[in-house]
Amino acid sequence: MAVLDLERGVVVVRVAYDGPPMAGKTTSIRALGRSLVRHVETPQEIDGRTMFFDWMEYTAGVFEGHQIRCQVVSVPGQQHLAPRRKALLLAADAIVFVADTSSPEAAAESGESVTALAGVLQGRSPPVGVVVQANKRDAPAAIGIPMLRALMGNALSGVAITESVAHEAEGTRETFVLAVRLALDRVRALIACGAMPHGRPEVDSADDLLMSFERLDTSSVSELPPGDPCEVPALSRLVRGAARERAPRLPDVRVPSGAIWPAVDGRLILHEAVPSDLRARRSDGGAWIAGTGTGWRIHSAADARFPEFDAGREAVVVWARAHAARLPLLSPGRCVVVAESGDGAWRLWQIVRVMPSLRRRLLDLAYGSDASTVLDALTSAARTLFEASTDPLSAGLPLTFDSVGEGERGAQIVSLLSAPAELDPLTVLDPEDARRHLRSQIETLLNLDLWDRLPDLRAAVAAGWSRAGSDEWQARVAEAVEASKA
Repeated sequence: MAVLDLERGVVVVRVAYDGPPMAGKTTSIRALGRSLVRHVETPQEIDGRTMFFDWMEYTAGVFEGHQIRCQVVSVPGQQHLAPRRKALLLAADAIVFVADTSSPEAAAESGESVTALAGVLQGRSPPVGVVVQANKRDAPAAIGIPMLRALMGNALSGVAITESVAHEAEGTRETFVLAVRLALDRVRALIACGAMPHGRPEVDSADDLLMSFERLDTSSVSELPPGDPCEVPALSRLVRGAARERAPRLPDVRVPSGAIWPAVDGRLILHEAVPSDLRARRSDGGAWIAGTGTGWRIHSAADARFPEFDAGREAVVVWARAHAARLPLLSPGRCVVVAESGDGAWRLWQIVRVMPSLRRRLLDLAYGSDASTVLDALTSAARTLFEASTDPLSAGLPLTFDSVGEGERGAQIVSLLSAPAELDPLTVLDPEDARRHLRSQIETLLNLDLWDRLPDLRAAVAAGWSRAGSDEWQARVAEAVEASKA
């Protein structure tokens, strides 16, 4: 699956989450998505069981000068969906096997699934790394790790085992970090033997992956007895239904009065951000996006479609209030607009000028600067993120090194704004919660984005790295570096 996409400057790897039904694969990916502030798409599930896959993307770190783009998928665990499971596992560069350790009986089922996984992976060259995520460790009857190893037998001997409580997001990020490193080990092996594919990946989105299932033999699904709770609609019907919606028309300066915020500056933004030849495309999460590479983010959520103009205009008012209430903390160059979609309906769009995030600035200097310079920049970014986290205007906003940047007045939100209904005005972090959140974000950045610089950073800290005006933020960065896995 690994592909070196020179045109976009990325190396694409896939991490697949496997395991028996109800072990916590979907829960793990959704917890990871919340931690990394990434959307997780599930094409279909019935009674909480995944019928196709879960999908998440995350771009983090640099490998041989290329950004690392991770495709994260889960596989369906039901026996009758085995063809889908096998296809996803055969395309993986690393696998997280989620084992249910809540009881001896559940763990025994996980042991049987491990044997099946080993059979699928047999003969893969270079080999595919596997990490076992022992899940549901909070269960009163949870088995011990030695018993889990015994149940797995020789099927996956010697693999790393991590522990998790996925519904609490405990241990899921650490497992993912290890899996990404295993995927990159496989990339190194592919490069060394001259077998690394180049070009754009055949499957580049959740929609692409869903389409690819049309080529699978899913006869076992169609043979289910009538009324079976796991019966799913024919895939071709699902795909054709999803493809029927045409790309919506993008807004322009002719939008009606009352359909745009801010009224005057918004039209100027439209004029600059939306040239007549620009087209929208479907994102992995079902949203419509445009402007990639132009310096603008143009975004319409999957459900931001209104049958009547008046309903769209009311939505603009709600979004305008949400923006206006947080205006001092938002990066400049924003507008909200509702426009005809071209099919008789109306669609609401957010348009935001691209501003560098704290993470983007760190990555820009991380691989051309000495360790002390990187640590200084990380300290400054930590202070800025803490400043944003404790600002009352940030209540309800996702606050990460990706969503926060630094403007003339200090911290600013550079990402799209969440839907107004999701902006809880009571969720502003108190200083201690903000410090814990900051520590989590620093560790994520170190382990996912700067993992190959960790030896240098740890050496610099050990050598007494310091800076003028040393403060709490330097100490917190140093602690996180020392605690991170090299």
